[in-house]
Amino acid sequence: MKFTLFLEPSNSEETNKHLDDFKKFAANYKVFMSVSEIEKYWKIDDMYKVFLDIDESSESNVKPMLNNIASKWLELPNEFLASNTMDGCEIYIPNLHMITLVLIKNHPC
Repeated sequence: MKFTLFLEPSNSEETNKHLDDFKKFAANYKVFMSVSEIEKYWKIDDMYKVFLDIDESSESNVKPMLNNIASKWLELPNEFLASNTMDGCEIYIPNLHMITLVLIKNHPC
């Protein structure tokens, strides 16, 4: 499983702070992850895209956490997506614009 976070910070230092906050939030649900990549998001200025690999030992704890990240999730084949641009979707994590959760391993995300 992998999360992709789309964060709206003002700089890369703020990205790291928001990322640390997200990891602490996830740890409350016993979901642990490691950062595999951070990059500027080419589609939107002042946005960073963060790739997180979820530890296999905590994958069973991920789904109960989702309703505390966003009010609405779009279920796609092997992926969940929440965005503050979706009708009726409120993201509860500050500075998080969009998030995806890829359910299968070796998915090209």
